[in-house]
Amino acid sequence: MKQVFFIITVLVFQIMGWGQSQEKVFNPPTTDFISLSLQTHKGKLRFGVQDEYFLKSDGTYVSSRDEEYFEKDKQFSHNNASRHAFVELLKIRFKEDMFDVMDKDFFTERTQNMYEKDLKSHTAQQHVLALANALCNKQQSIRFFCNPKEEDCASGFQQDGYYNEPRNIRSWGGRGASEFQKLRAYTNFVKEKFPLVGKWAKTLYSDNVLEGYYVTRTNLGTYDFKNGGYWLNTYQFYNQGFLLKWYGLQPANSSERKLMHPNGSSILFKMLPEEAETFSEKSQQIFLVFDVSGYLNGLENYRADQLKTTFSLNSPVIEIYSDDGLTKKVGAININTMVSKTR
Repeated sequence: MKQVFFIITVLVFQIMGWGQSQEKVFNPPTTDFISLSLQTHKGKLRFGVQDEYFLKSDGTYVSSRDEEYFEKDKQFSHNNASRHAFVELLKIRFKEDMFDVMDKDFFTERTQNMYEKDLKSHTAQQHVLALANALCNKQQSIRFFCNPKEEDCASGFQQDGYYNEPRNIRSWGGRGASEFQKLRAYTNFVKEKFPLVGKWAKTLYSDNVLEGYYVTRTNLGTYDFKNGGYWLNTYQFYNQGFLLKWYGLQPANSSERKLMHPNGSSILFKMLPEEAETFSEKSQQIFLVFDVSGYLNGLENYRADQLKTTFSLNSPVIEIYSDDGLTKKVGAININTMVSKTR
């Protein structure tokens, strides 16, 4: 019997080009799955707005004619797929009651009036489909999601070095598959691969706490000569990026609560006029970085299938950068001494 050695959350670091941060790689329990490569900042996970890879340190963008273009394009593809797969794995711990009653031998069809057990089974099966699409490498994707009778399996899947797009959810058995092909693909995955998926998921931040940096982006706006700086509007921070959302911030004191004023607030990024003129000619957006602890608190609801997350601040200092790679620091704001105003 072939023995599968399960590597518990082995972390591998890879240096990215143009001074970009290292990435944290979670190796899978089997080569049938892709590795997960997540962006970091100062050695910790990066949440919120991500580095889009195509901005060079000199401020210019990588062109499709550049020699490095395809390397960066593949890195983006891997990171995009990794973020999606990582979130899908984290959701498993909050659906144990569903997976416990999931039918592993037959599909549970969705009907208008379903018993709770059947609804849980159907929901779990849909999640298994999402996980299989997100985690399988090219060879296994062809096995579970290609119908050689109807499509060209060799050319119908992503090129080597590229990964499945999160929105591209293929059906069991592939295009035009019969009910026999669909069921065979599903049951084979559930019996052979899904136990490994469940074990892998349990190794990922089992205490539901993730240390890292939350990154948000905002427009520079108009310079305020009277106050000597730019007002940064916190309402622009909402709903941006990976895993954590701005509205999930849990203020710990009165200074932090100023950031979350219900009417919206603005904080002053101080800068001398002569510096601001030069800076504004080069940068229209800036990136704010918060040192945080993120918390996984369950699912918003079964229908939305979204993780419920919150976070707290580990430091009162907001670091400010002019590039999405976070290589050009242009200042900082201390929350405890910041100048703020409400809308």
